[in-house]
Amino acid sequence: MGIFKKMFGKKDEPQPQVQGLDLGAVIEQAKAMQQEGIQMMQVQVQGGNVSDLMAQATQLTGAPGEPRTQFVKKTSCHNCGSAKTLAPKTAYVYCDFCGSLIDYDFQKACENPQSAMPGPAYEQMARSLQADIAAAKQSQDREQFKAIQTQLFSKWVELCPNAVSPRAKNDADYRTQLVEYMAECATVNEFDETYRRFAEQVATQTKAIQWTGMFPKTVASGPTFWPIYETVKQQVNHSFGLLATAGVVAKHPDQAPEDLQKRMTWSMFCQGWLPVLEGGDGERMVADAGLKGEYSKLEPIETTTRHCGVCGGELHTLPGSKTMLCEDCGTHIDVGNPEVNCSNCGGMISFPVGRNRQQCPFCKSEALRMSW
Repeated sequence: MGIFKKMFGKKDEPQPQVQGLDLGAVIEQAKAMQQEGIQMMQVQVQGGNVSDLMAQATQLTGAPGEPRTQFVKKTSCHNCGSAKTLAPKTAYVYCDFCGSLIDYDFQKACENPQSAMPGPAYEQMARSLQADIAAAKQSQDREQFKAIQTQLFSKWVELCPNAVSPRAKNDADYRTQLVEYMAECATVNEFDETYRRFAEQVATQTKAIQWTGMFPKTVASGPTFWPIYETVKQQVNHSFGLLATAGVVAKHPDQAPEDLQKRMTWSMFCQGWLPVLEGGDGERMVADAGLKGEYSKLEPIETTTRHCGVCGGELHTLPGSKTMLCEDCGTHIDVGNPEVNCSNCGGMISFPVGRNRQQCPFCKSEALRMSW
């Protein structure tokens, strides 16, 4: 199954919105492609084509393409001012010193292009709620619409853990806040007339896309793609204006700045289009969407090995670090204080922030530390 079909779903299935971007508008693009007989443009996400997509992202986002060499995106923390030094495991880039979300790495997002594809369980729920969604929109019942979006996003976050922050894995409060944030984004956008007009314009422009080449390298004509991009750009900017006014931007569970929320919004759009654009168009899109950045070669650096008190995973900490996010389980870990020996098994563990009592991840007995 091709990346567009899997990413955007089947005809008439309701889909969620991610951050400020109405995925409905992007989904309409895929539907129009199908209606025009463009199924042949499918880009397979197995085998070498994943590597091709990653190679494109690596080239377009600014990192040198040296084999077997890791790079880290140059980013400074908006909270504590520290520079990012350690390579992230996911597209969500957290500060090495205070644990704040500070950036979004498009290259890492492209490593797993299927991360936002929820599959049959989600699709079945979406189909079952379609009539209720239509009724809520028809009656202008915002509360009912938001309740349905909450159901959909809850299922999406459950089924697509790689599409969201690792914090959503085990932090129930964070997961609830994230779902609430996304459901509010969807509701604010859906009930705005200007926003809906943008979506209709995108659908019309998509039908005018011209395609060249033969499968598996079907390419969207730049002159017919760019009107879509410019309309979506206006739509995203309008959306974030609405969300800021409604106070939704400030409700992001990571307190991410607005420009960072926009980059996360654009990532899915660009992942969908990048495989079917000429190199020059892809580079222009990635740069204009704010997904391009400077990367530094990951040099050897002295770190201290700590152990997550929740999952037992290794954390490599830098001198001066106070809080780190364990990217394996999504827990903020206190690394500013010494590790504690489990009194039962002797395992060394670092406690989650704010906790002095924790089940040892190695032997499951209760571990305690003195109050710091």
